Amino acid sequence: MDNKISSQIKRALRVTGDYFVSLIIFAVFSSVVFGIAKENIEKGIYIFSIVIFLIMFSLIYTNMSDIAFREKRPQYNLNPPPYKGFLYGLIGTVPIFIIQLLYYFADVVLFIPKEYLTIKRRVLQAFTGPLYWLAKLISHDTWAYHVVLLVIPVIAGLGYLAGHYEFYITKKLKIFNKIKGKNEKKQKIKK
Repeated sequence: MDNKISSQIKRALRVTGDYFVSLIIFAVFSSVVFGIAKENIEKGIYIFSIVIFLIMFSLIYTNMSDIAFREKRPQYNLNPPPYKGFLYGLIGTVPIFIIQLLYYFADVVLFIPKEYLTIKRRVLQAFTGPLYWLAKLISHDTWAYHVVLLVIPVIAGLGYLAGHYEFYITKKLKIFNKIKGKNEKKQKIKK
């Protein structure tokens, strides 16, 4: 692990990759939501978006936590600052934001008739799939789909902080200790 700019950009692009993985999951399984929530598709997509957001959160959070844990190792001699995850998140959000800017350039380059404006907005909503619920919570306007991208650097920063300070939420909540205790009780009963 080195501290070259190209290496840092590669690590930041993991955030972009995690977003696109969650976006692909959203796209693949949204047809199931359309089938289940036939009468109230808006509410179904809203709830499904929350589920995909949680998947995206866990992907970004764990990747950034792992990166921070590795960068902090003394053999690499990187001495990373704890806020570096926020920078990784910002760099990782830039490609997503650039793709979203195509929404506005489509009007400049192409003439889109008014009857297709709804389709254009649906494409933006689909591209913001994992964050759709948050955009709807903030506002029903187009700008909200761009503002919600600021959540991604926050998630990356929190994940990096967790790895930097070796804070593991599963250990704090003692989730696996409870499961481990139940398994030990079952084994004692079997004997």
